[in-house]
Amino acid sequence: MQQYAAAAYCPLNINTTGTKVTCSVGNCPLVEAADTKTEVEFINVGKTDVTGFVATDHTNRLVVISFRGSSTLQNWITDGIYSTSDTDICPSCEVHDGFWFSWSEARNRVLAALENTASKNAGYQVVVVGHSLGGAIGVLCAAEMRMKGRNVELYTFGAPRVGSKAFSQFVTDQGSNFRVTHYNDIVPRLPPLEFGNKIRRELSFALSKRGPLGGFGYVHISPEYYIRSGTNVTVKVDDIDTYHGLVSFKGNTGQAVPSVDAHRWYFNAISACG
Repeated sequence: MQQYAAAAYCPLNINTTGTKVTCSVGNCPLVEAADTKTEVEFINVGKTDVTGFVATDHTNRLVVISFRGSSTLQNWITDGIYSTSDTDICPSCEVHDGFWFSWSEARNRVLAALENTASKNAGYQVVVVGHSLGGAIGVLCAAEMRMKGRNVELYTFGAPRVGSKAFSQFVTDQGSNFRVTHYNDIVPRLPPLEFGNKIRRELSFALSKRGPLGGFGYVHISPEYYIRSGTNVTVKVDDIDTYHGLVSFKGNTGQAVPSVDAHRWYFNAISACG
C-alpha cells in the first residue's frame, strides 16, 4: 500500500482522470504492474491542499483512495499551532483543527466519489492510504466511512498524531489500522505529547480526561508498525516491529533525535514524485 501512497505525489495521477496509475520516478512498480484506473482525481480542494485520487485495482480487487502529503510540510512542522476542533465522528472527540478543516472542505466530494466507485465494484476491498499529512486526512476519511457502514482498511506512513485519546481510541477500536512509522521520522512525533523534555513525567496528563491543551493530549491510533532500519536502506521483514497502545516509547516516539530525511523514506523514496 506504500506504493499507492507514493503515487499520490505524481502529477499524472491527480490531473488526468481515467488513466492508469503510474509513477514517473519508478517508485511504485507493483501498482504499475496491476490493472488500475483513476476514477476521480482531486487537487488542492478548497482553501487547503487536499490532493489525491480514487482508483480501482482490478488485479487485487481494491478500491483505493490515496491522499498526498502536504506541500507545506516544513511550515506545518515549524509553526507550532496545535489547537483542536470538535468532530462529528464520535462523541467528545477532538482532532487537530487544521486536519479537520481540510477534511471538512474535501469530505463531500471525496466520500461521494469513493461511495460511487465502491458501489460499482461490489466485493472489492476499500483501502485508504496516505503519507505524512495525507495520512492524517486518511485517518479521518477511514473513520467516517466505517461509521457509514463500509469495511475500510487504513494504511498510513509517517502520519502525525491526529487527535485526542477519545478519538484515537475510537479509531483504534474500529480495527484494520496499519500505522507505519520509520525510525526517527519527526512527523509522527507531532503534535507533541508535551512541550519540553518531560514527556514521561507528563504522560499521565497527556492521557487524562482534559484532552488536548497547549500541545498536550494528542495520541496516536494503534497499532504501530515500526521500521527500525535506516534511511536509504532496503527494509526487510525482520526490520519491522509491532507495538500496541495509544502511546508507546518503544517505537518512533522513543527515538532521541528526530529526522526529516527519515520521513521521506518508507520502503523507498515515497515522496520522490513531488
